[in-house]
Amino acid sequence: MDIVIIDNNDSFTRNLEHLIVVTTGARVTVRPVAELAGVDPARWDMVVISPGPGHPGEYPGYGRIIDSGVPVLGVCLGLQILNAHFGGETSRLPGCVHGKADVIDFAGRRFEVARYHSLHLSRVGQGLSVRAANADGVPMIVVHPERPLIGLQFHPESFLTADGGFFINHALAHCGLR
Repeated sequence: MDIVIIDNNDSFTRNLEHLIVVTTGARVTVRPVAELAGVDPARWDMVVISPGPGHPGEYPGYGRIIDSGVPVLGVCLGLQILNAHFGGETSRLPGCVHGKADVIDFAGRRFEVARYHSLHLSRVGQGLSVRAANADGVPMIVVHPERPLIGLQFHPESFLTADGGFFINHALAHCGLR
């Protein structure tokens, strides 16, 4: 399996690469967002849109990746980029949750997950479905039920997420890769 991570200039990208390699055994390539226009999604089994600073509106050019039919996993900013593509809105949280653990219920289990964000999905895009939210109702896992697209608001690669590999494997299964 060949996976490309588009790095949106985030310090977590190499940790995410490591988690994906350890969890899947995939060959993972990291490309900077500055090279996004040169990424041919058809060459990859999955495209991962990394976390990153700023607002999803500051990252144009992902539409052809998202609409390519190739599976896409978005993490944090990557989730927000997926949501914006489907007409959703991203707004500032009342507080900032950088480096804090939270709890979500998902797939019949309770997970501790790592949050590093000051923005959140204030309106979920058309056609997307929230699969997990925290106790305050902040969407934490969003999928497209009919397309191989999934986004995580939290960071599976953080040490604060107890079982990050579970979420990588779940993303692969959702996208039909496992």
